[in-house]
Amino acid sequence: MTELTDPSAISKAIDEFRALGREAFLAKHGQQPSVRYFAEADGTLIDSKPLLAVAYGIQHPERGPLSVRLFSGGEQTRRALRQFGIELVAKTGDTPARVYGDIPDCPPGTAFRDRREAYEAGVHRTTQAGIAGQASGTQSICLSDGYSDDAVQGDLITYTGFGGRDASTGRHIADQKLEMGNLGLVENYKLGRPVRVLVKESVLTRRKSSHEYIYLGLFTVTSWGWGTREGWKVLIYQLRAVAGESLIPSEVAMSLVRGEDVAPARRSMHVNQIIRDYGVAESVKRLYDNTCQICSTRLVTAAGPYSQGAHIRPLGIPHNGPDTLENILCLCPNCHALFDGHALTVRPDGTVMNLGIATGKLKVAESHKLNYEHLAYQEQFSAAKSAHAATVRREADRGV
Repeated sequence: MTELTDPSAISKAIDEFRALGREAFLAKHGQQPSVRYFAEADGTLIDSKPLLAVAYGIQHPERGPLSVRLFSGGEQTRRALRQFGIELVAKTGDTPARVYGDIPDCPPGTAFRDRREAYEAGVHRTTQAGIAGQASGTQSICLSDGYSDDAVQGDLITYTGFGGRDASTGRHIADQKLEMGNLGLVENYKLGRPVRVLVKESVLTRRKSSHEYIYLGLFTVTSWGWGTREGWKVLIYQLRAVAGESLIPSEVAMSLVRGEDVAPARRSMHVNQIIRDYGVAESVKRLYDNTCQICSTRLVTAAGPYSQGAHIRPLGIPHNGPDTLENILCLCPNCHALFDGHALTVRPDGTVMNLGIATGKLKVAESHKLNYEHLAYQEQFSAAKSAHAATVRREADRGV
């Protein structure tokens, strides 16, 4: 931001925003919309970080627009705008949308003065509760220093669910329940859907005088289960930092203890990332009521029915399968493992083959428009994998 000094660059960016309109302006420059914070220019609200990023590119055309991940969406953006006579404002009157994943204005490492500021930024949609979520999914959690149950080890966080505590003492007085945000974290675990993690600085430094909140980024729920605290049942979750999308809590803790600022995460490389539509997996599970399309198994856990969405043609290079209903099956964990392990395949007529032996028919709902070309691709790919494995075994037997 210190390299953005030309007022005319800001003026040109504002004029372009007004001429093109918000959506076209953001699309042209590859920018993401702001969630809560906007630049107010003569009565017009403009997405704050995209405005600065585009203005930077106008002043430095050889470099192009600045990545919004390279500067903070909080005080740094406010200071940058004020030097051009523009104020940073928060949209009021709206409840922040339920957003899964990262918030464009707030890279990992963004610091907030209090919970209210984190709420307004859309990072954690509640100023009181530790979990912002519903039974269908949890968007974020906040670790505060009022409870001793939570722990940070390297890139792992052990987090205890909500409920069952006395509001004034923090002591457990009842069993926790698998409902609302607690159940939402289990849904995140099932889908592999990430959750944002906000942490009070004092949790990391163990200094009660530390009052700011640090956004650590995205974490996945790697396991969950029941434990006991003071004789009461509690839910315990393990979360792991998502590589490239988060800061490692233990490293942040060491920086804070040394009195260093936590710099927002920076990226110096281009990354091709698959953006999964977790709604697709949820849709196929609802369509089959969590019943396996291959073996008809329907598992019921303490958190309700459980099944998995299995992509037929894998996502990403070199397969490039689509993240759509025509390319996904509802399977039980066993059949999913066998399907991904190339033991189970499905013929074009729907016959299920297990290591080349017909074992039944794939159950397909009338409204599930499967693309059988993807099934043919999976069958051919599995055959190639099996042939390669057989060759390796023969060579090993001969001592090659």
